[in-house]
Amino acid sequence: MMDNAARRASEPHLAPVPDACYLCRGGRLRLRHRARGGTQAQGAAAYNCTSFGHRSHPPIWGCEDCGMMFQWPLLSPDTLLQAYQDVEDPLYVAEKDNRYHTFRRVLRELGPAQDRTLLDVGAYCGYFLDVAREAGFRPEGLELSRWAAGNARSLGFTVHGVPLRELAAKGLQYDVVTLWDVVEHFADPREELKAALELVRPGGRIYLSTIDAGSLLARLMGGQWPWLMDMHLFYFGRRTLAMLLEEVGFRVTDVRTYTHIISADYLLRKVGASFTPSAPVLELVRRGVPSSWSIPFNLGDNMLMSAERPL
Repeated sequence: MMDNAARRASEPHLAPVPDACYLCRGGRLRLRHRARGGTQAQGAAAYNCTSFGHRSHPPIWGCEDCGMMFQWPLLSPDTLLQAYQDVEDPLYVAEKDNRYHTFRRVLRELGPAQDRTLLDVGAYCGYFLDVAREAGFRPEGLELSRWAAGNARSLGFTVHGVPLRELAAKGLQYDVVTLWDVVEHFADPREELKAALELVRPGGRIYLSTIDAGSLLARLMGGQWPWLMDMHLFYFGRRTLAMLLEEVGFRVTDVRTYTHIISADYLLRKVGASFTPSAPVLELVRRGVPSSWSIPFNLGDNMLMSAERPL
């Protein structure tokens, strides 16, 4: 395989080539998916939790050694921070009941509350905080979106509006830290997870959910996998996420698939956005589906991983 320096010299007209794998720092990289759609030009709307930008992403590279996949080139951290601060997502609020169902389901994985402290990173509108409080945790949130953080604070929660590394610098620690569908959005997951380690007390745990780029469905669908999106910067599989967690100091304790509870209406809209030719037919079906219908959705391409900070 041609190394990256030689490729840049021989093919200067192509998109920029990363120097090394983000995870293992190896040099054997391959362009896995060419850029699609109106790449990175949609502003804050592209970074909504409920974004329908399933057919837009910059070039995605894969490491031939460890299997890590990631966007390249990346937007600057300042640009990403501004986009997330500006996010407003009324559809997420419309799906509130199903978010609560999802979070009550995943809360079982955290064990008894026993008045433990909890930090939810990417707390958004505070729905998981509310579920955790009901169960007996003492939760706080971290959320960059001014709109979403305002919603969470209206429920009576402390919500930190700063990046993870800034919160860690304050010396705070929690028994549990959660990151639901967050790690794939970080501009630098290694540094963010180092900060998360500092925020977990020794013996405490971190729980993460994210898309699983190593899943059977992702491998079968290739470039048609709907989670290849502008807002997803890093694409972990079970092995690569565990590698990064162990590298920064965690000890992985469990991994399994992750289930979202969603409305049938929302599912049909997502499928229509992912596979455009089917959209007119799905729109007709959607009109006949009661908005109250909710379903557990799990195709095996979302994972939940837990890890412990050793004593």
